[in-house]
Amino acid sequence: MPTAYDAIAPEYARHRSDQPFAVETLGRLQSQAGGNAVLEVGCGTGDYAAAMVGTRSCTVHALDPSREMLRHAPELEALNRVQGHAGSLPVADASLDMIYSVNMIHHLKTVTPYFREAFRALKPGGILCTATDSEAIIRHRKPLSLYWPSTVPVELERYHALQKLSAEMSAVGYLNLATWEGQSMFPIADAGPYRDKAFSCLGLIPAEAFQSGLRAMAADLEAGPLEGVSELVFLWGRRS
Repeated sequence: MPTAYDAIAPEYARHRSDQPFAVETLGRLQSQAGGNAVLEVGCGTGDYAAAMVGTRSCTVHALDPSREMLRHAPELEALNRVQGHAGSLPVADASLDMIYSVNMIHHLKTVTPYFREAFRALKPGGILCTATDSEAIIRHRKPLSLYWPSTVPVELERYHALQKLSAEMSAVGYLNLATWEGQSMFPIADAGPYRDKAFSCLGLIPAEAFQSGLRAMAADLEAGPLEGVSELVFLWGRRS
C-alpha cells in the first residue's frame, strides 16, 4: 500500500543526508552493544544505514514502510532493505545487537508497541537508541523556526517529550537509560531543499505561511549563505 512519503522520496533523496556527529554517536553505541547485527527503523532513503555500513563494518537491516523511500536507498552488500513497520518488526526474537532510529519516533502516535517489539528483537544487553528533537531544539531550529515559526506548534504537537519516551522505555524494561545532545553547523547557500519541502513540517503549515518564509529566506540569501544548525538528542537504553 502506498504511503504519504512515497511521493516525496525523490526530494528526500536529493536533499537529505546523514550528519557526521550522529553517525559517530550511533557508531559508538554500536561498539558498546558488542555485535554487528543492526536494524534502523524508519530509514527513509537510507543515509544513516549506508553510513553505518561504511564506517562500522556492520550489517544493517534498513526498514521503512515506504517502498519508494527504500527504492532510493543505496544498494550495498551489507545493507538489507526491508519494507515494514515499527510496531511489527520482521525479525526473529533476540537476533539484533542494536536498533536505532533517527527522526522517526514522532511519526508514531504511540511508542509502546515499537519499544516492546524492539525489546523482543534485541539480544540481552542489546541497545535501543532513539535520535529525536527536544522541545528546545524545535523552538530554536535554524532555519526552520526562524523563517517558518508556525512549524513550532505543529512539531510540538507531534513530537513526544523526552520524559515520556524515557518513562515508556523504563516501563517496557530497558535499563541504564542515558541521553546526549549533539549538533553541527552547516552553510545554506540555496533555498532548494526548503522550496521542495524536504522537511515534512513544511507540508503541515498553511500555504501562505510557507510562501512567506520562503520569500524571506530567498531575500536573506541574496546577501550570502546562511547558517544552519543540525541538532539531535539521543536517548538509549539496554535490553535487560
